Formats: sequence, C-alpha cells, structure tokens
Amino acid sequence: MKIEILRDLFKKALNASEKITRKISSLPALQNVLMTVEGNFLELTTTNLETTIRWWVLAKVSKKGQVAVPATFLANVVNLIPAEKLDLREDGQNLIITTPDQEVQIQGQDPAEFPIIPKISKNDFWQIETTTFTQALGLVVDIPAVSQIRPEISGVLIAVKADILKIVATDSFRLAEKTIKLNKNQGKDCSFILPQGAARELMNIFSQENGEISIFYNPNQALFELSNQEMSYPQINVLSRLIEGAYPNYQDIIPKKFVANLTINKDELVSQIKKAGLFSGRSSEVRLEITPKDGKLKVFSQTIETGKNEATLPCRAEGIAVKISFNYKFLLDGLNSVKGAEVTLELSENEGPCILRPVGDNSFLYVLMPIKL
Repeated sequence: MKIEILRDLFKKALNASEKITRKISSLPALQNVLMTVEGNFLELTTTNLETTIRWWVLAKVSKKGQVAVPATFLANVVNLIPAEKLDLREDGQNLIITTPDQEVQIQGQDPAEFPIIPKISKNDFWQIETTTFTQALGLVVDIPAVSQIRPEISGVLIAVKADILKIVATDSFRLAEKTIKLNKNQGKDCSFILPQGAARELMNIFSQENGEISIFYNPNQALFELSNQEMSYPQINVLSRLIEGAYPNYQDIIPKKFVANLTINKDELVSQIKKAGLFSGRSSEVRLEITPKDGKLKVFSQTIETGKNEATLPCRAEGIAVKISFNYKFLLDGLNSVKGAEVTLELSENEGPCILRPVGDNSFLYVLMPIKL
C-alpha cells in the first residue's frame, strides 16, 4: 500500500470511525481500523461486531494494499500532524506516515485477523434526507432502557409503510414517536429494531453530512449508506445487527380520548419544571394542577428535606380540572423534544398517559405515564 491523502479528510473519517473501538478489550483485532486501498480510495473499516462503520476517502494511489492498526492510537497521531497532505505506506504489518519533515511508524497486526464483514442485499431500499433522519433519531435515541427481560425495548423501532417512516422508542414509562416522509421507497413495508448504540452512531456520523441516506434491510441486519454523488464508491456506510423479537404494539397505549388539554408557553413551563425539580427530592415528583375555567396551570413540589415550591402559569385550557404528577426529568425530556414556542399537553382519564405535542405539528408525540397520586 502506498498513497497520498489529504490529512483533513483522513482525520475526519478516522475520528468518526474509531469511537466504536474504544470499549473493546476482549478481541484485540476489534481495536483496529482496517485500511484497504482499492481504485482511487482508501477504505477505513471499524467494527464492534454489532455496528460496522466503513468510510471511503479519495486518495492518490501508487500501490494497492491493506493494513490493520490500532484505531484510536492512529487517530491521536494524525490529529497531531499539522501537514496538509500525508504519505501512507505499509511496511510488513506496520503503517508508515510521512510528511516533508516527519515520519511515524505504527505497529499493526495481520489484516487477515480482522473480522469478515457480512454483505447485505441491496435490492430493496428507502431514501431519506440525512438532516431529516438524524434530527428524528435525536428526538428518541436517549429513551430506550437496557433490559434483559425485554430486550426489544432496548432499541429504536424503525417502521416503514408506503412513503412514511416512523421512528419510535420507549422505556415503558414514556414513549416518543416521530413520523417523517421518505424521498423514495423501493422496498416493502417492514419494521425492525435498531440497537441504541447503532442509532447513536448513525446520528453522530450522518448529522455532519449532507445528501440522502439509503436504507437497506435484511431480516437480521440493516445498512445505512451515504452515496458519493461523483464516484462509484459510497462515501459512508454503517451496518448494524438488529435486535430480535417483536416490538410492543405501542399504539395501544397512546390514548385517544382526553378529559383535559392545555396549550402553554414552552420555555416558561420548562423553567418552572426545572425549579420544581429542585424541591422534588429523591422521588423526582412534580405535581401539575390544571384549572381550565381560570386558564391557569399550577406547578407544585414539596419535600421535608428541601421545602415547598409553587408557581402559577397562564395557559389556554379545555376540559375538567385535573391534578396529576410526573417524574420531572421525564417531563423535561419531553418538553425539550418539542420544537416551537408552545406545547400542548393532553390528559387522559383515570391518571392515564399524558401526550405532549408541538402546536400545529402532528409528526411528533411524546407519551408520559404519570406517577399515581
């Protein structure tokens, strides 16, 4: 292997790819980045066996080849080399990096020990804008909870029907659903559960990019690929194993009837919930009292250790008077996910779930279970 490459492009690809190798200690090969030169590209591959990241970087190629070196160590070295261009070559199993005034040798391992990356059929696929997809993931990715008993809720549900894609996550106490429109649907209706870690990597990597993501699905894995518009090679792809099992029929827990609803300034409510949270103690409980006829929302919290907090906010409300308590941290998460100046809260009967929605936007909802009074 012998190539010349722009340092900034190489650095960007390395820094994005090496993160999934940091927490792996049992298999030394998984701490490496596999560097493969084909055509006019350097392909970087990292994997933790659940998620695989492949990144193609344009290079001036003198000789093809392959080398595997520690990913994080290589990234740290490249970050400290100020040159505009780098010359890379392999020497046995080692990688040599040279500039006009520097030379670095990094000890590698046999590339044959790097795991074989499974291939996925590309017959069926869907396309969506990167910004739309990553912003939707960002609304739900922090919600799943690790569960050995119910592993299916440890991930993020991706569900496709016609030209609509839904992204859903729950931890059994709360649930978020974001609905977005596909740019293209060349596949069948389906759904699959993406591990939370893979969802985070997708969000972190593709949020920095422009263009369209193509999504390819097989029963046990999914591939997310950003095409290079000017070249035959893709620019980035992320392959993820999927969580087995059926996702809960979450539609059943979304209430359809409500005894009260209110619309309120989001920032004012967030501020009062944060303050009430300081007085909530270990229970994290904050009580809301809605009085529709007066157009008032009271926010209340009290503990023996901290004291009492009470505040009243103006709102537009309909229905009956309601007293209801929530975990303030979960309530804040929902409020912070709502875009816009105002938020609507819809309250169901018998201390059932509450729904938070943006005003004038039905593409997102956040369902929160109350604390029983």
